[in-house]
Amino acid sequence: MSNLILRTVTTRTMNKLCVIVIFSHASILGHVVALLLLAVLAAGSTVAIAQEAKAPAEQKADQKNDDAKPVVTYPRDVAVDGDSLLVVDLDLPGIWKIDGDKQTLYVKGTKFLRKPMNRPWCVVPHPEGGILVGDSATREVYAFPKASPDGKPLASDSGTPLTNGYIGIPMAIAVSLDGKTIYVGDAEKRAVFSLPIGGGKPELVARVNARGLSFDGEGYLWAVTPDAEAVYRIDTKNKKAEAIIKERPYQFPSGLTWAGDHGYVSDVYGKSIWKFTADGKTEKWYGGDGQDALGGPVGLAVTEDAVLVADPKKKQTLSIDRKSKKVTERMQP
Repeated sequence: MSNLILRTVTTRTMNKLCVIVIFSHASILGHVVALLLLAVLAAGSTVAIAQEAKAPAEQKADQKNDDAKPVVTYPRDVAVDGDSLLVVDLDLPGIWKIDGDKQTLYVKGTKFLRKPMNRPWCVVPHPEGGILVGDSATREVYAFPKASPDGKPLASDSGTPLTNGYIGIPMAIAVSLDGKTIYVGDAEKRAVFSLPIGGGKPELVARVNARGLSFDGEGYLWAVTPDAEAVYRIDTKNKKAEAIIKERPYQFPSGLTWAGDHGYVSDVYGKSIWKFTADGKTEKWYGGDGQDALGGPVGLAVTEDAVLVADPKKKQTLSIDRKSKKVTERMQP
């Protein structure tokens, strides 16, 4: 039997020393195997070098996008902050602020994957000033400070993380009436969690797959889900959830807001807004019969006079008068 020979081949790729140990028969076969392995290493180095060479070009492209004037891309959630509106733009990405006819970018997101504010889903005002934003790219809820007085957007990494990456996909967010607790609907875990307003480890409140959350005047948390039981009322103190609308009359519900003695639900596929009451009665409030302003309503908010709708299909946030149902566009292209 031929003697086995220990062959050591040394090569340098991408500034890393690689040592290959080959056991082979004392024949030409051993040399062939060594050469093949060297060829594989060389090919890998070529690919890595090409990727490194490509990176600066991609960074320049991202910088070019950052320098371009931001435009409304995919408004999917809306919240009321005093006289202002806050709108989540999922694909821009970022948070818009609307004051009357003035529209500015509050927070500028990033195109880099797995970085803060790459995929924002929901927003509410922070009770102490600033805003709270749920971001699935980093599995986090962020507290951003007040808008910059010079009108410049806040940087994507200027927010304070509150959950240490515990939340998976934060689809909805609400703050308790006393301003001390944040509630988050996590689509990944299909549950609602709570955490202190200053941050901390989230605690399970209810196994409700919430896509929209809103408190009523009595402190109950209302949630809409895409599941068979569409609307829940959650007793956050006792951590109990009760299905109120058990048969889903909506095609694909997505947003919810409470307004006095009733609530509103958005139906994405039905291109409509529904009204419901605490006893489980629900009826279509807007959509159909010539009411065709909606393309795919998602996030909802409410004022004394209007229901506000974030509609990504229309690339718009719409205001629907609660009495006349007149529709007004609130965003600039």
